[in-house]
Amino acid sequence: MLDWKRRAFLWSGESTTSGAQCLVAWEKACLPKEQGGLGIKDLRSFNQCLLLKLLHRLHHPEESAWAKWMADQVNLASLRGACAGNHWDSLKELMPVYRAITVTDVGNGVRTSFWLDRWLPAGILMEVFPALYTHSLHKDASVAEVLSSQFRAHFAPRLTRAAAAELATLEEITEDIVLTLCPDNRRCKLAAQDGILRAGPVYRAAQHAQSMGD
Repeated sequence: MLDWKRRAFLWSGESTTSGAQCLVAWEKACLPKEQGGLGIKDLRSFNQCLLLKLLHRLHHPEESAWAKWMADQVNLASLRGACAGNHWDSLKELMPVYRAITVTDVGNGVRTSFWLDRWLPAGILMEVFPALYTHSLHKDASVAEVLSSQFRAHFAPRLTRAAAAELATLEEITEDIVLTLCPDNRRCKLAAQDGILRAGPVYRAAQHAQSMGD
């Protein structure tokens, strides 16, 4: 609703407007000026950037009482836990985006998804071993849960030939991994040097990606 009022005010100076008065597409108007737009912030996209900032805070709690409290309520590898509500659902929906812009250095493996996070040089395991992933019994498992128990127990009793071959490869590339007592360290290329992820750089990267897609 707020975006509609902003569009109306921009093109007509009123609280409502018609499509005939809109000179360019709103998506175009929201692009940076150097990319041919008017530099108007897309509030929906910017709100998602603010939520990504919160996701990053969850994995880098430091002095945040909220992040430390949340770590006791949910499994950070999957975001499953005691929290519920529209705001929390919005955070969970953005986890694939957050995973796409982060790489994890595994310590104890507790906060890292075995299948969905990028924590091995091979890449995201769900994508590298698609046949084996379909046979996984615990698709939300953390690295700690998989590597701290019997590896084979995490898969269906009967594997296809393709899944069996992928399992052999996966066992080979994970056999030398040793979990430590240190927490996992999730790195984001868009974060500042102090490690803080701010909404501005994320928003600019998203706008740039959108313009390249167009």
